[in-house]
Amino acid sequence: MKTENRITIEERKDKVFSFVSDFESWPKFIPTYKEVKIIERDGNKMTIERKGEVKGKEVFWKSETELIPPNLIKSKQVVGPIPNMEIEWHFVEKEGKTEILLVHKFRHKIPIIGDLIAKIIIKKMAQETLEAIKKECEKKE
Repeated sequence: MKTENRITIEERKDKVFSFVSDFESWPKFIPTYKEVKIIERDGNKMTIERKGEVKGKEVFWKSETELIPPNLIKSKQVVGPIPNMEIEWHFVEKEGKTEILLVHKFRHKIPIIGDLIAKIIIKKMAQETLEAIKKECEKKE
């Protein structure tokens, strides 16, 4: 299964990339995320633990993440509800604005029905995440 979400942010790509890659700040402005910790870092590669809430239930997941500035962030969920899910954040600058394409690729442990339910939930959560990032990134200080 694959989902894609897009959003355009009224900021330069370097600022948006830097903002998005500050994962530990996400709980301050994305309600789904309760806690984010980088537990290991080696250059642009890191292991991140996240605690969140999905449909009223607490969830925990761990991912291996690589920053490839200024155009790409790649992650793979290694522990959590959908192990081996691959996530890619693509950043493209157009006329001083930044388009983010957020891609999730996964296979749920319960074929077909699990995939369809996961696809709906993942697509919704991804859009909420992008909208929260847009709102926070475009705030005028």
